[in-house]
Amino acid sequence: MSARLNLRRGSESDILNFHSQERVYMDQFKVRHAIIRSIIAVAVAVLLLVFSVLMVVYAEEPASEQAGMESVTSAEQDAHHAAQLAQQITRAYRAEYDLSRRGRTHGTALRELKKTDEGMWQYHTNTEASLLFLSDRRYNDSVFQLSGSQVQPLNYVYERRGTGSNRYYAVTFNRENEYLRNDNGDAIHAQWRDDLLDANTVLHQLQIDVAIGAEDHFEYFLIDEDGRDTSYEFAVDGRESIRVLGENQEVIRVSRVRDHDRRQTYFWFAPKLNYTMVRMQQIEGGKEQAQVNLTKLRFSDER
Repeated sequence: MSARLNLRRGSESDILNFHSQERVYMDQFKVRHAIIRSIIAVAVAVLLLVFSVLMVVYAEEPASEQAGMESVTSAEQDAHHAAQLAQQITRAYRAEYDLSRRGRTHGTALRELKKTDEGMWQYHTNTEASLLFLSDRRYNDSVFQLSGSQVQPLNYVYERRGTGSNRYYAVTFNRENEYLRNDNGDAIHAQWRDDLLDANTVLHQLQIDVAIGAEDHFEYFLIDEDGRDTSYEFAVDGRESIRVLGENQEVIRVSRVRDHDRRQTYFWFAPKLNYTMVRMQQIEGGKEQAQVNLTKLRFSDER
């Protein structure tokens, strides 16, 4: 009986040990299960975060590409619009002016733009002034082409006659080989630039840019009457009304920007007259030195 009792106690002890080990295993299983669930949850969260980031990146890329395309398209549209306006402004015409000084007429001026047989543009300007026994006659001839809204000179000739030394200067713009050639043997002190102008065509470029109206300040690089590098700056002063050809016209006044105030030069362009220059005035030392006013204007395509 004692042996049976010991056997029973042993069995109960084994059972208790089994249950105890089972609880330990269960606790360990729960801990491992909890750890695995945590790892899975973290992994899922990371995957979701990565997926969200990728969605944002891929969503922004097309928008960025579209914005870039819209920017390019807008720039192309602006350039196309500017080129169209340049074509409209570059219209054959003949404009005649009175040249005066402090209210007294002392000469005449002329501006003429016409198409050549080769399809280029010839721009001729001259002034003829006299005061007592003094005389001054200046002639400018340019042949140019248009590239978009940019005036590109091909040939430029300047001549001065009258009291004092006469002057003649001629230069060819070799655009194919990008160099300047003097046609009368004088030295050229200017470097090639694709946007280089001459002292004559700079005014037609100004007329175009005023008409385009994209800016109110302009800087041009050009070769002057002595074959030297220089630059001209202009600024739009605003709009006003003046008398032109017997009528009141709204005009745009533009001033030459200089690094000193000893001389001021002003230009007036009339939008309703194809932005033709209708007046120019030079003031030096507070006194008017010269003024030109439009007296006749004829466009070649008008009947």
